[in-house]
Amino acid sequence: MPSRRRFWTRALIVILAISLSIVLMAGQTARADQAPVRNETIQLNVGDSLIIQSNGLTIQQIFLQGNLSSITFQKPAQYPAATFELNASEPGTYDLQVMFSRTSDYTVNLYVKQFGTDVIGNSTSYYISGGSFELDVTAYFNPNQTEPAASMASMSSWDEFSNWMGNFGEAFPLWVKALYFILGVQFLIVGGLWIRRESGRKEAATQPMDAGDKAYLWLDVGYKFLLTSFVAIVAVMGGELILLFVLRFMFLVSISLLSLWDLFVVGFAAGVVIIVYLIRFALEKAFDLKPFEDA
Repeated sequence: MPSRRRFWTRALIVILAISLSIVLMAGQTARADQAPVRNETIQLNVGDSLIIQSNGLTIQQIFLQGNLSSITFQKPAQYPAATFELNASEPGTYDLQVMFSRTSDYTVNLYVKQFGTDVIGNSTSYYISGGSFELDVTAYFNPNQTEPAASMASMSSWDEFSNWMGNFGEAFPLWVKALYFILGVQFLIVGGLWIRRESGRKEAATQPMDAGDKAYLWLDVGYKFLLTSFVAIVAVMGGELILLFVLRFMFLVSISLLSLWDLFVVGFAAGVVIIVYLIRFALEKAFDLKPFEDA
């Protein structure tokens, strides 16, 4: 009985030793198959080029993350490749992941080529004794500081005002500009004919209009033009809001509602109407000016 127990004890020890050896060998094999990973952070200026080069066709895959619309790169014609070059036209951060593989030994070099020159600096070099290799590069493209700030010409007051007017006009949609233009031309023509008719009628009645009366009538025309434009804008946007509401909550069509720029247009139109009405009201009370239909 004791001999049998010793036999099973020795057998269990042998089994544990074999299992441990298998686990250690599997771990060593897994570590050998796992590709080493190296991380690099490189600072560049806008216009500089980042070059990744190997002494053989070892580049297997490339992953690039960032604002791809502001960069240019030399895409390899086929893989595996030996060289990859990247440059950016705007400041930003780009993450580059490059996979290498080769059965024999090879080297990998990182170069930085300065913008407008042929100066190429060797940033980092790696030696790999065969197998897979992964290189993760974070490239920071900083603003180019070659031009001094003092060389920028100062803008005149008129240029600043023109730029402000341009930026202000961009806040209005095209259909709002067209609406103001069409209604403005219409009120200008109709208002001019109406003032001319009223002026002729007053002169026939030996009550000629002075400059104040004409100015008030033109202000009244402008007020009615702005009020009509405001009502038309609210009607169009209100109809759009009702249509989108019906499409979204009754027909389950996902469409975005009014933007903030539309709300800005409504607020601007309402503010202009209020300002012109207050001016018209002040002139009417201060100088006893009234439209002819109310006189």
